Amino acid sequence: MRKIFSALLVLVVAASFLLAACGKKQDGPVVGDAERGKKLYNSATLGPKSAEGCVTCHNYDESEGESDKAPFTAGTGTRAETRVPGLSAEEYIIESIMTPNAYVVEDYKEGDMYQEWGKDLSKQQLADLVAYLLSEK
Repeated sequence: MRKIFSALLVLVVAASFLLAACGKKQDGPVVGDAERGKKLYNSATLGPKSAEGCVTCHNYDESEGESDKAPFTAGTGTRAETRVPGLSAEEYIIESIMTPNAYVVEDYKEGDMYQEWGKDLSKQQLADLVAYLLSEK
């Protein structure tokens, strides 16, 4: 069931990218930029509702403190490769942002992560965040 849900989620995200391109000139698919993603990730707030940014809960590594609120940022790209069987690192990161309760990492609680990123982030912002997190090996 999880594989079907994950596949559907990826298809919906991909379809939304394609539909957004219909009717207006596009230079190609949305390509993420890791540097822009890093800036977004490290922003105190994000989105139109000024929701708390990623760094509010995610410490970069042990040098910044515990990982009691959320997993460390360092190593995300590597961990994402094997976190959920059947999902690529990119698919897992997208799922984690868009539907954070789809898979909750052990020792963390469902509902702790902001649930509206799928509505609040633009396609470019999502692509940039994914690019940054994939670069964190």
